[in-house]
Amino acid sequence: MYQKLQFRRQFLLTEAEIIKLTDWNCLRIDQYYLYVHSDLEVNEVRDSAKTIVLLGDLYDSEEPEKNNLEILKDILVNSKNMQCFISYIKRYAGTFALLFKDNNNTIILHDARALREIYYCTMPNQIVCGSQPNLITKFSNPEIQPTSNPDLLDFYKNHLWDSRWIGDETYFESVKHLLPNHYFDITNHEVRRYWPNEPIKPLPLAEAVSRSCKFLQGIMKAIVHRHSVIMAVTAGTDSRTLLAASRGIQNKMYHFVNNSGLGFDHPDIYVPQSMLNSLEIPFHVQEVPTDVDDEFRKVFFNNTFLATECLLPAIYNVFFKNHDDKTCILGVGEIGRNFYGKEPKNLNAYRMAYLLKYKKCHYVIKQCEKIMADILPVARESGINVLDLFYWEQRLGNWGAVRNSESCIAIEKVDPYDSHMLCEIFLGVDEKYKNYQETPCVLFREIIRNMWPDLLEWPINPPFDIRDKVTGLLLNVGIFHQLKELKYQLNYLLHHCQVKI
Repeated sequence: MYQKLQFRRQFLLTEAEIIKLTDWNCLRIDQYYLYVHSDLEVNEVRDSAKTIVLLGDLYDSEEPEKNNLEILKDILVNSKNMQCFISYIKRYAGTFALLFKDNNNTIILHDARALREIYYCTMPNQIVCGSQPNLITKFSNPEIQPTSNPDLLDFYKNHLWDSRWIGDETYFESVKHLLPNHYFDITNHEVRRYWPNEPIKPLPLAEAVSRSCKFLQGIMKAIVHRHSVIMAVTAGTDSRTLLAASRGIQNKMYHFVNNSGLGFDHPDIYVPQSMLNSLEIPFHVQEVPTDVDDEFRKVFFNNTFLATECLLPAIYNVFFKNHDDKTCILGVGEIGRNFYGKEPKNLNAYRMAYLLKYKKCHYVIKQCEKIMADILPVARESGINVLDLFYWEQRLGNWGAVRNSESCIAIEKVDPYDSHMLCEIFLGVDEKYKNYQETPCVLFREIIRNMWPDLLEWPINPPFDIRDKVTGLLLNVGIFHQLKELKYQLNYLLHHCQVKI
């Protein structure tokens, strides 16, 4: 019944024909075979020296009417070499993987947030890379087995929660996850960082606001021009900002929120409902039954290795049943809001693990040691808060990517914030304008004000439960951050004592 949904919108790059994938599209790229599920759009352009293949969607904020093939032709013309290619694609948003091949290089990379996931083999195999580790192992030759690393297995079995993986290793031997800001060198079977490759340019607030608004408005127009669109609207900053960016085209969208047990007194229900009703924009509160067809459930968990039960009822009952033919806009703009706060003076691996809520997991702490050694010099050279880079590549690059991949069985999602150019704008703004505890912070408040000031009349993330109210009180009296740091220091001291014992 759900045969076409198996590994929906996924791909495999191989060095040999895969007979069992005859119902997938197949492109020959020299000695490689690129297998693409029929529901994942694929486009290819070539000239005498280069081949570029696009899996998924690219959007051009400056020319919103352009389609994938037209954008791909622009990239080809402006990519004299691999470095030019990497630099040129920063201007786009989208959920995509791009394969670039010239006489010297064959590489694959993905969108800024790595939402179009890529996993790759580190040892010789007929499979080069693909969308999911279990898809790779299904067709691997030689056969790939689960890892024998006891620390990783302990993490997977006893600590992992909410798909919050850490690092680039996977449950499978010799299969790794390509994280944001890296490309996979197919020829040499190596991973290389490509971003950031220069210092981030500081920007005055007014310039950053102007450029961000122009970009987001253009991307929203591009998405709506090409697709039938649904957009989630909650009480949060990100959806409010995207709603502001849609001014003038809002009537071409279906606005909704999923009521997965929240209740109509929850801010994510009553705030957008009141706001959009007042603006005379139809708004739909989607009730989410808990029942899921057993066969659909089986395919769902087989499609995405780290899938969880969390979003499954909404994916099945809302997206699959009612919006399978649409594209869902769902954005995460937290690169512009210092999610983990200011960089501490004495950053260590334990603090990174603590931020990920793995304060008692040996494997995570060891992984954070490796991660810090990698990203600390990169952050110093580029002028980025190292915790912003950590959040981007580890939290969003693992947990966030899995959440997107889960939904591919039912609907294609796109994040208008998913662009290196926009992230560079955000990162160039002084941190005093990006305080995560402010709702909204100055940067996003001014972005919204610039595009649709009326939307600021409704509260953003108003306190709902006792924890929200206590946090607000502590912030108001000026001791929230001190107490938060004290809590961390007590946990670090306890960890240090246990290590000594």
